[in-house]
Formats: sequence, C-alpha cells, structure tokens
Amino acid sequence: MRRAAIVLALWPAALAAIAAASALAAARPVLTAAEQDARPTPPAAGTDGASPTGRRRVAVPEEDPNFIALLDRLAERAALYKRQALGFTCREVVISAKYDIDSGNFKKSDRTIFDYLFEERTGGALREVREELVPDGEGFKRRGTDFEPPLPPAYAWATLFARENRPRFHFRPAGQVVKAYRLLTMIQFIGTAPNPGGDDIAGWSGQVAVEGKTLNLWTIQAEPSGQPVRLEVEVLKYRRAFAIAGVPLAQRPHGWQLEVLFGFETNGLSFPTEQSLSMTSLARSQRMALEEKQTFRYEDYRFFSIETGEEVKEERPPEP
Repeated sequence: MRRAAIVLALWPAALAAIAAASALAAARPVLTAAEQDARPTPPAAGTDGASPTGRRRVAVPEEDPNFIALLDRLAERAALYKRQALGFTCREVVISAKYDIDSGNFKKSDRTIFDYLFEERTGGALREVREELVPDGEGFKRRGTDFEPPLPPAYAWATLFARENRPRFHFRPAGQVVKAYRLLTMIQFIGTAPNPGGDDIAGWSGQVAVEGKTLNLWTIQAEPSGQPVRLEVEVLKYRRAFAIAGVPLAQRPHGWQLEVLFGFETNGLSFPTEQSLSMTSLARSQRMALEEKQTFRYEDYRFFSIETGEEVKEERPPEP
C-alpha cells in the first residue's frame, strides 16, 4: 500500500514532464536528410585542419611549425659542415674484433692505422681517401689500400639534415634529454634509399642527438632501414629450415647496429671521434648475439685553409 501511495503521489509530476518534453520536440524544426548531412561536424580531439574529402586530418608532430623551423636551421648547419669537409685530415685507427656468438667470448682482433681525408668528385660528391700507415722502426711507412668499410663515412652524417637530403629521409621529433651537462634534442630519422644499409646514410634509420645550443651533432644510433621486419622474417625462415631438414639450410640471420660519436669541437663545429659497426647473428639460444665489431677512431685532427691549403693551428682532441 505504501508503494502504491508513492506512485500515485509522483504521477502528476511525471505527466507534467512528459508534456513539457513533447512541447519542446514540437518546437524544434524537422530537418531533411540532406540538411542533416550539411550540418557542420565539430572537430575531434587531437585533429587539426581538413582533408580534401572534408574529413578532419590528424595533426602529426613532424608538421609542427617549430620542428620545421628547427630542420631549416639544421640544414644551414649542414651546409657549414659540407664546406668544412675538404678542410681537414686526421688519423683513423680501425680495430676489428670477433666474438663467439654462443659463449660471448672474445676470439681475436686486429688493428690498422690510416691517414684519412676527403676529396671532392666531379659533381660535388665526397670520397674517402686512405693511406695505410705500416709500422717501420720507430715510425711508419705509407702504402696504398683498397679498404672500403661497409658503412657510411662518419663525417657524412654531418650532412644528414642538408636540404638536398630532405626528400631522402623522414624526420620526427623525439623529445629532449640531458647528457654530460648538455641539453640534447633527439630526432628520429628513416632513410628511404632502395638498398638498406651500405655506405649511403639514406640506407639507415635511427635517432640523432643534436646539441640544443649550438645545433652541432652529438651522437647517431642507426640500423639498416627495415631491419626489424627483415630479421623477423629471416629468423622464422631459419628456424623452419632447421626444424624440417635437421640442418640449417637457410643462411644464419645477421643484424647490424651503427653508433657515431661527434666528440671533438673546434671552430664552432663538432667532428667525429669514434664510429662502431656491430654485427649480430642468431645464436643457439635463439637470440641475436655479437659476432663482429669494427671500431673506427679519429685522432690527430689537422685543419687547413681550403683556399690556400695552408695548415691552421688548432687544439688537438683529447685522447679516447
């Protein structure tokens, strides 16, 4: 009885609410289907602008005006680096080491020293020039060499942001970090060369650290473009071939990791002091393990005027 009394008490208020809603609906205009389609749609969160189809386009970090302005400043910096490429020589020390992929133990290494510089080819391209320094008594004797490592010249990364390279890469901001009391701007890059890896920087993808104040290069970490997908396919193929035939009929998968350090600064620019190329292979543990590592150290920089060819006295980089 008490519940029935409550319902009877609320019934007049309910009837009044229904009547008000009906009156409000009758006051609204009825839109045709065409008129409903023509009504503007409010922008969705995280979107900006409209595409030719009328749909809102999602804004991406690499299209931020501040990031585009940064790339333009880095392009100007790259032009300075390119002009300086013909203005120095240095000593290159190459250390090649091999490891057992299953135990991780060091196997052997060798060390070679070169005099190193760039020369300009017809058309403006730069080419590395090396002369091997062979120990001879208390000094060295020079001899020609055909040594050409399977990676880009360390100094070539200084032209990463050059305007002529802009179509060959996709750049994306990756935040900022503080290392060695320096504020570094991190930028991801994806090279679009048809052949991954090799001696062309556009065959590599990774992340570059740029010193925030000077815009000088600090470090580069890279791998051949598309390597994660390629390795996944090759590892699966290798495992299936081994399981079916009982022997590894497929080639053992290999991966490469590249690191470059621009650790010497002079005349407002930074220069490479070390570059390393690590090759990993699939071990019995089914994990990628280090098999070979080549380390390139750049020492005893000497600078000279490009116009006169005269040596410019400079401070020497610290010993590694």
